[in-house]
Amino acid sequence: MKKIYFLAAVVLSASAVNAQQNYSVLSASKKGPFSVKAAAKPVSNIEKAEGDVIYSNNFSTPSDWTISNAGAPTHTSGDWAIVNAMPGSLTSQIPTYGFPGAMLSASGGNFALVNSDAAGNGALQDAYLTTAAGIDVATLLSNNGSAANAPLYLKFTEIYRHYQESFFVAISNNGGTSWTEFQVNTPAEVPVNTNSGNPEYETVNITPAIGGGNWGSDVRIRFRYQGTYDWFWGVDDVQLVEAWQNDIKVVEFHQATDITTTQAVDYYMVPTSQSSFPGLTFGANILNNGAANQTSVALNAVSGTYDETGPAIPLNSAASDTLEITVPFMLSNTIGDYNVDVTTVIPGTDSDATNNTKQFTIRRDAHLYARDNGDITGAISQVSNNDGNEMSIGNVMEIFDPIDVYSMQVRLVNQSSAVGQEFFGEIEIFDGTTGEFTPVDVTESHIITNGDLDNFVTLHFTNGPLSFSAGDAILVLAHHYGGSNEIGFGYAQPTFDQSVLGYTYSSTPATRFALTDPNAIMIRLNDLNDLSVSENEAQFELNVFPNPATEQTKVSFKLNNASDVAVSVSDLAGKVVFTENTSNAAAGQHEVSISTANLAAGVYTVNFAANNTIVTKKLVVRK
Repeated sequence: MKKIYFLAAVVLSASAVNAQQNYSVLSASKKGPFSVKAAAKPVSNIEKAEGDVIYSNNFSTPSDWTISNAGAPTHTSGDWAIVNAMPGSLTSQIPTYGFPGAMLSASGGNFALVNSDAAGNGALQDAYLTTAAGIDVATLLSNNGSAANAPLYLKFTEIYRHYQESFFVAISNNGGTSWTEFQVNTPAEVPVNTNSGNPEYETVNITPAIGGGNWGSDVRIRFRYQGTYDWFWGVDDVQLVEAWQNDIKVVEFHQATDITTTQAVDYYMVPTSQSSFPGLTFGANILNNGAANQTSVALNAVSGTYDETGPAIPLNSAASDTLEITVPFMLSNTIGDYNVDVTTVIPGTDSDATNNTKQFTIRRDAHLYARDNGDITGAISQVSNNDGNEMSIGNVMEIFDPIDVYSMQVRLVNQSSAVGQEFFGEIEIFDGTTGEFTPVDVTESHIITNGDLDNFVTLHFTNGPLSFSAGDAILVLAHHYGGSNEIGFGYAQPTFDQSVLGYTYSSTPATRFALTDPNAIMIRLNDLNDLSVSENEAQFELNVFPNPATEQTKVSFKLNNASDVAVSVSDLAGKVVFTENTSNAAAGQHEVSISTANLAAGVYTVNFAANNTIVTKKLVVRK
């Protein structure tokens, strides 16, 4: 299959605002309820030197630290402070966002907190928290019987909720004259709108701060926070720890179909109808977080009889690189869950096996087709500069074998304000001639109930089943109507650029966008025929096409005997915008053309009446 690049779109970033080619770059909206990121395990002592703590500070003496808020005077609150409890302005939002409400560090008591949420909309923060006095690391190492250039970790306890801010730690080996900075909680590890565990333990190899020299007698530690009305970062129990020799840390694992023959995107549920599914390859971004240079680091994946190791690479201490396995894991066509264990392999023993192993679960399902892994990590309700407008968002998917799709499922979040609101689904197909996606069909509209919250909602296509052929690339979308409380559609694991697309309706025609650094939207296709087809609809072979429509649509129907026929179109307020009546229409096939050129974009109801029978269908008009 030829690789298709979906380039005719505005690009919207879910994490950072970066220019990409010649696209406009926007950002996803901040607010929305999300799940908690799993906590990492703390470093443990394994032998003399490795893991030894040579310095610690738990903020019990606030004067040990100096605060420098480069963001002032644009705001007066929210920068670094030494506190002993989370502020009420944050804890009051825990029921909605689910982040940690306390710093559950080993020492308890005081901790450092930067609270960007309190800084306010538009506040620019570049806030520093620095040790007030130098740390004589040279003497501490000597007293511990260690070399003057011993590799060191900076270890600390943390809690956070992440939006688009950046977190850094920095080390100065010369009393603050120069600094070596390390970014932590990177977007690859911590997607937008993610909560920490309660707490997490961060371990950073800071050895590059000495270059080729030795540790000095005036070492400084600095925490830096850059944000613009984001969330918060809490820090406690800061330690300098002698580094392990062998520690390969995986920053990010991923799986995808083969890039040379497919669109190379991730799939987690594949129906039996897709028997030609080409299998999955694996990759990882890795960091040598240990003290020793590694001569050989590779990636290994195991599932049943599948046991593949990718090419090995050398990796120096504190360096990072990418590993991959290109031999695909072929999914059995037997229904069930298949676990794939992926881990890094080095000649020696990795001192911390908790940060270099990942298990993927891939399901061969009877009917469902999905790109999300089932773990909700957030939601999207809008993109920047479009508050209150209609929006659709969804995933690009591939068809490997002919399939008839009857319905789709959309995951909603626990959002009480969504109850009573209406949304629907859409599906489009890529046209290789025009280089654009074109509409195929929409689902019925669905009014959200309390039972829909935190669940998947099934939506049936208006003109289903929809038939697709092997080689088709489709776009599966969820669509809301905007308003002051926009509906949030769930998303799961981080996925690939150009594979999550949508439309904004702030202008005419609607603007298609692609999220950068996106997460897979929790939308699933279903090829199960679970419809009890309306006898009335089947009686007339009623169809409305094209749907969605731009300039014109047609209502086709078949009469088994002569009858009066009435066709009308109403908007959601009940206003009739089209009507056509035919007296004593003859038996046979008929077609009514409806101009939609002057209709506003939105959802309408097509009403068909014949033989004392009324049938209604949804019509979507786009501009």
